[in-house]
Order: sequence, then C-alpha cells, then structure tokens
Amino acid sequence: MRVFLINLDRDTDRLAHMDAQLKAHGIAYERFAACRGAALPETLRRHFDLPAGEPQVLTAGEIGCYASHLAIQEIVAAGDAPALVIEDDLEIGATLPLLLDRLAALPDDWDIVRLSNPAKAAAEPVVSLAGVGEVVRYWRVPNNTGAYLIRPAGARKFLSLAAPRRRAIDEDLRRPWEHGLITYGVLPPPVTANVLPASSIGGAREAPGRQRFRAAPRHPWGELVWRIRTFGLSGCVRLWLASKLRRSRQRSGG
Repeated sequence: MRVFLINLDRDTDRLAHMDAQLKAHGIAYERFAACRGAALPETLRRHFDLPAGEPQVLTAGEIGCYASHLAIQEIVAAGDAPALVIEDDLEIGATLPLLLDRLAALPDDWDIVRLSNPAKAAAEPVVSLAGVGEVVRYWRVPNNTGAYLIRPAGARKFLSLAAPRRRAIDEDLRRPWEHGLITYGVLPPPVTANVLPASSIGGAREAPGRQRFRAAPRHPWGELVWRIRTFGLSGCVRLWLASKLRRSRQRSGG
C-alpha cells in the first residue's frame, strides 16, 4: 500500500514533523508536492472552472488543497491497491500501524475510511478491531481530510463528481449521497489533525463555509435516500435520536 504525504515545498518544518513520526511508527511514505491554487495545471484547473460571471468563493489555499487530493486520487484510481493519504499537520497515534496491518478486517465494501475525524454525531459500530477501536458508519460524516484510506474504486467515484466543485474538499467528501463513496471511519481516530498552525497559502476566508458554499447544489432527497439505504428506517430513527441527545449534552456541558 502506498502512503502519500501532502506537503508544500516551502513547509520544510511540517515535513520534518511528519517524517519523524512516520519513521518512528515504521511507515514508509512518498512525499507529494502540494499544488498551489493559483498555479494549477489544466488537468486539475478544469475541476474548478466556474460559469462566466460566477465568483470563486474558494480561497487559493482551498483550491490547492482540493487539487492535491484529486491529483493523488488520479494515481490511486489508475492502480489496483488502496492508499493512505495524509496531510502534514497530524499527530499519529500508536493504533495507526496496527490498523494498516489489518486492512483485511475492514468491511468488504469500503471505498474510503476516515482516520482523523472525531464524530460530532452518533455513529453505528460495524467492526471491532482489538487494540485499534471501532470501524463505524457515520450518521453525519464529519469534516477534515487529515488522513484517510481510499480504494481505486472510491477514487474513481470521487474524480467523476460533476464539475465545477464549489465547496472545499472536506465539505464534498462528507456528502456520500452526491459522490457515492461507501464511507466508514475509525473511532477513536488513530490520527489527530490540525496540531500545527495553519499554513498561510491562500488568503483569508471572508465568511464561514455554510455561507460561502451556498451556490453548491443541495440534494436533500438524495441525503434522505442515502440514510435510509445505509441505516434502514429503524436505524435512522435510533441514530437521529442519539445525535439529538448528544448535541443536547454538548450544549449543556454534560
């Protein structure tokens, strides 16, 4: 299995941070030079070309990040083996190498397995991995693309998502009803994301994502169908109630 580490050429301190951790855990990797949103090749630029007159709400940094993941997924899609994709601001836990040694224990149908995502809502346990944690299906797929496993079939699905892409990649990946990736996660996450200060590569965001990405198409019926197919009617009720209770406890500090 190939391991791709996304890293900007200028972020040598981040590379050193990740190199030390990956070597300590015995994980061989390939550094992937991160794309710059202001200087994309045409093969990647086409994913972000908007109709005439529509303003671009993604920052250059968001475009570069998205394009970097797409470029890696093109490599994965052309092969026949899964890959681990990681960004360069992570803290790697001791359970990650254990998980990588036990990929055969994952559900047979997985396309992507999220590894850096604490669940903000309820999640349904699917497989228990001793010493690692639970493989789960998310009721509400969380944000963050710090670390994930992806299969060639999953990469091909995500690459075929209709252009233009109007959201940041973590916002698109958390909508499986749009791209069809069969999505799982591992809890507790074997990787902690965003442990380093942000790399200033694309300018300030003028508004939160929910406001900036309003032009992206919304598919509420597609989301409903995905939930019913994934969890069944009784599972939907159970997970919806569990998520409501979880949010209530978070608000009350419980």
